Amino acid sequence: MKANETMDDDGGDVADVDVELRARWRAAIGAETPYARIVFDTPRARAVREHDNWRALSTAAVGDDVDADDGFRVAFKRYFVSDYVFVEDFIDLLARALASAPRFGIKTCLGGFLNELLRGEATLFRESLRTLWNIDADDVDSLRAIGDEDVSMAMSKFLRRIADDGDWLSRIAVVAIAEGLYLSWGLRVVNADVQKVASGLVDGASAERVLYAKWVWPLHSSIEFQRAVCAFVEAFNDAWLDADEGSRTRCEANVREMLDLELAFTELLSSS
Repeated sequence: MKANETMDDDGGDVADVDVELRARWRAAIGAETPYARIVFDTPRARAVREHDNWRALSTAAVGDDVDADDGFRVAFKRYFVSDYVFVEDFIDLLARALASAPRFGIKTCLGGFLNELLRGEATLFRESLRTLWNIDADDVDSLRAIGDEDVSMAMSKFLRRIADDGDWLSRIAVVAIAEGLYLSWGLRVVNADVQKVASGLVDGASAERVLYAKWVWPLHSSIEFQRAVCAFVEAFNDAWLDADEGSRTRCEANVREMLDLELAFTELLSSS
């Protein structure tokens, strides 16, 4: 199985979709695109998407629980809880991006992604917090006590500012950065073993290991996620070409700030 194929029985169709999406993704992030120049190929973005912590995540997903690294367990809990602290701010940003999107096609993509986020990832957050660590997802004080408050609150404030004061270019830039970086590392570390754990096909896998696996696939490497992220990056490229110099200047500053926050957030996964 290829790294970014799903476990669909109809292997031929999946392979065809895989090839089509990979070509679309390469075109969206090609060296001459605004996304490559301003986001994807910058040192900050490379540091996030090539970080060793993502490989540690997939390793923890497929390793036996008795061999699990306790340091990683603690680090992932801190990372996961910190992420949830600002997930609702990201949901609000998505809604504002949808409202300001200039074309129906991208509105449809953002709306579908927002629905999936609410039904899928946000629900996984809430269920995992309760099941694994007996944390009430609505208990803000408990969340902040476990997560990294500095990183999570800085990201939360940034997302609220872009949602409230940003234009279409800055809003779609932040969405494309967040999800584009996740897709990049997701495709790099997903494999058949991770997919089996996530699908419940490995007897005796703990709920914690299943969560690690699901964080890689399907949440951040599935065919559906790839389609959505391609649409966001393509929309950013179009928005950049349509924007005036003032909007581009503001966007570049927001991109740098977002990438700094993403790197700080990724480093929460370090077990040391």
